Amino acid sequence: MAAVFGCSGFVGGHVVAKLLERGHPVRGVSRHASKATWLKDLPWAGTGEASGDKVEFVDLDLGQPKEDLANALDSALQGCGSVFMCAGVEHQKKEVIDFMVTAGQEIIRAARRQGVEAVVLNSSGGSTNPPGHKDEDPKNEIDHWSDPEQQIANEKYSPAAKTKMELTAFQEVGRNKRDEVVDETRAKESPRLCIVNPNLILGPQLDPGPVNGNSLPMFAKIYRGESMNEKVPNDSMSIIDVRDLASIFVACAENTSATGRYFGVNRSFTWSDILDAIKHADSSYEKPPMFEEDPKTPTQFDFTRRDSLGVKLRNLDETMADVIEYLKSKSKI
Repeated sequence: MAAVFGCSGFVGGHVVAKLLERGHPVRGVSRHASKATWLKDLPWAGTGEASGDKVEFVDLDLGQPKEDLANALDSALQGCGSVFMCAGVEHQKKEVIDFMVTAGQEIIRAARRQGVEAVVLNSSGGSTNPPGHKDEDPKNEIDHWSDPEQQIANEKYSPAAKTKMELTAFQEVGRNKRDEVVDETRAKESPRLCIVNPNLILGPQLDPGPVNGNSLPMFAKIYRGESMNEKVPNDSMSIIDVRDLASIFVACAENTSATGRYFGVNRSFTWSDILDAIKHADSSYEKPPMFEEDPKTPTQFDFTRRDSLGVKLRNLDETMADVIEYLKSKSKI
């Protein structure tokens, strides 16, 4: 049994789908689990008289008081072999920091009490940006960390929350931020911890309701010409297909040697390449004029750790074709 927190969300829904495809029954955990019953209609969730029987649901609010949260988490994780934390809050309010840190820490503690083997946390590429780092110098998951205090000073509360969540999570399993054991007793008692760091996540949404979340509505505005319509930005964006991201999550849990951080990124594409991919997917899209200055170098990555998981990633054109098809189906463009 695998528990998925935030099962009704964009990423969480795809993690559930990938787990089911891989033969794992799923316990979907959500503040309002009744909104996630569409997961029972996914392929591999069970057919015939057993339709949907491979998915069960638990209502759980990660924002409740700690003393109540611990008991609720113990119940939710009972009998689970792996836990996926896909729930999160993206708004730029300072209280999001305490929420994310507490949620990650308490899930790990409950996993330890319940004998869960692996915990996989969804974080952000926003925690991998050291002050002053140059885009042309490849980043890796071990050495490159954002400064959460600087993020807070700049009112970047969502990325600060992810950075602090990761640091606290490593401490909770007896390791430092380089994933080195510093407390052997705690490390031996704790679940294996993996953290995935994505940036812009694109792809078709599984939730049959309206387009929601952050990335798809933002991208829909670009596609419709409502934003980024005056000039191509001289910049880049790190992208991954949500289906590939889900595969990375599941690979982290299934690979017993996987531990620590993993980039949840295909690579960083220039915005010119991204808009070209939209044009390739829909010839009616009107790409804005190019910038005139010298092009900036896209963010460079060392993907050695990511590639060790063995997940084959879709290329940009494949992802874009599917996301545009999905947006057309929802907006009737």
